[in-house]
Amino acid sequence: MADTNHNEFLRVEGVSKRFGITQALSDVSVTFRAGEVHALMGENGAGKSTLGKAIAGLHKPDTGSITLDGQQLKLGSIDDAFAAGVRIVHQELAQCPNLSVAENLCLHDMPRGKLGMVDFDEMVRRAETLVHRLDPTIDVRKPLGGLSPGKRQICQIAASLEDGVERGGSSPRVIVFDEPTSSLSIAEADRLGEIVRELASQGLTIIYVSHRMGEIFSCCDRVSVLRDGKFVATNDVKGLDEATLVEQMIGRRVVTPTGKVQSEGGEAQALQAASGLEGDHPHAGKVVLRARSITSPGKVSGVSLEVRAGEVLGIGGLVGAGRSELLAAIFGLDPRATGAVEVEGKPLPLGDVRSSIREGVGLVPEDRRHEGLFFQLGVDENIVAPRMPLLANRKFPFGLRRESEEKQVVSEKIKTFRVKTATTKSSPGQLSGGNQQKLLIARWMGHETKVLLLDEPTRGIDVGTKVEVYKLIREAVDRGLAVVLVSSEMPELLALSDRIMVLADGVCTGTLEGKDMTQTNILTLATREVGAT
Repeated sequence: MADTNHNEFLRVEGVSKRFGITQALSDVSVTFRAGEVHALMGENGAGKSTLGKAIAGLHKPDTGSITLDGQQLKLGSIDDAFAAGVRIVHQELAQCPNLSVAENLCLHDMPRGKLGMVDFDEMVRRAETLVHRLDPTIDVRKPLGGLSPGKRQICQIAASLEDGVERGGSSPRVIVFDEPTSSLSIAEADRLGEIVRELASQGLTIIYVSHRMGEIFSCCDRVSVLRDGKFVATNDVKGLDEATLVEQMIGRRVVTPTGKVQSEGGEAQALQAASGLEGDHPHAGKVVLRARSITSPGKVSGVSLEVRAGEVLGIGGLVGAGRSELLAAIFGLDPRATGAVEVEGKPLPLGDVRSSIREGVGLVPEDRRHEGLFFQLGVDENIVAPRMPLLANRKFPFGLRRESEEKQVVSEKIKTFRVKTATTKSSPGQLSGGNQQKLLIARWMGHETKVLLLDEPTRGIDVGTKVEVYKLIREAVDRGLAVVLVSSEMPELLALSDRIMVLADGVCTGTLEGKDMTQTNILTLATREVGAT
């Protein structure tokens, strides 16, 4: 049953929503209180984002009702939800980076003077009123694209605080946050948590969609769990343990041998236990990837590494340390990079992605939407894109595609990686974020891949799917795959890595092995002043 507390400021009753053959929500009922931070949790495809968008009027439920402070909202009406005081902060930053912060915040309603010209002074005043409520250090006159992801997210939150009274509506009363920290650093995520708590203290109802356990327990008052589009439970965060929450999310209990699911020091062990990663994983194979003195102006400087068959080399460091830039240089995406890269002793020309793919190097980038997936193609062609030349019939001069072989590869990948899709021709845009990520990993994780570069491979993926991905990575590593892993999630980095190299300001500050691989040691190296001894 849904919560029936007397303080039912926002009430969702019997909401169902279907997309094609996918039942995204099924008779969901849940209530939200004024002035609380209420988390929505569940696996990818559980219906969290769909519910949040239904409340904000972006999706029209097939059945059910949504009532705010006694007023029934018109389902599927963004204008009605906005007028009632409902706002949403999307996971993907929907902004114009080439315009100023002020211009971004006023795009929908540019202030104009008597002659119809844009009133820039008024635009700046409006923007400062919104943004400086959250961060007085942001200069709203400067281009938004020059800000860090954290400050850009703050600007997006500021936009949600716009007063709707002038447009015949209400000031903000409910804000839906959809994975707000997915691309933020630890410090930026902490600051966002402070902002969320501050907004709740002012009486706003915050609906917080997230996969990060730490945020739920540090920031939220209550949490509602969805599974397969159905309501499971609503709990007070105080007194709730992570084992129970995970069990509600995935329908089974995930524990370590000590019976603890997650803690500051034990979450990596929990992930290892759940994924079958416990025990020694020897990496006595030959060196598959060797990089020497990789340098790119303003990004990385003189970084060298070796990875052996059957080994995971983790790359630790803070946001901006050069981790993603290092992978891009090795893969051939950085035309300014210098140094040397070898795969199984064969030199690879820097800046040549085709050579990297041909020699068995794959890259799962951090930004799957803009750098990873082809949204104009179907699921099937996304999977086989790098393998098309290998699958082509080489008896013909230009090589003709072998659709039968491609279909077999696609079918096997979808089954192995459990990609939930209506058809193989569906666009990646029709998949949930987690299934998009699994699709991207499925593209590269094949027998032809010798080296796999993983940049934040489980960002936006729920606990249950993470466990599946970890198992797939370890199985591939046990078959001899060499993996370089970048992850901002410390437990993930510790659970998967055999060794961890730490970067700070584009320079390697140390490599950790065995018992030296601890969060404390990683953070110590990550914050070390470059050049210090």
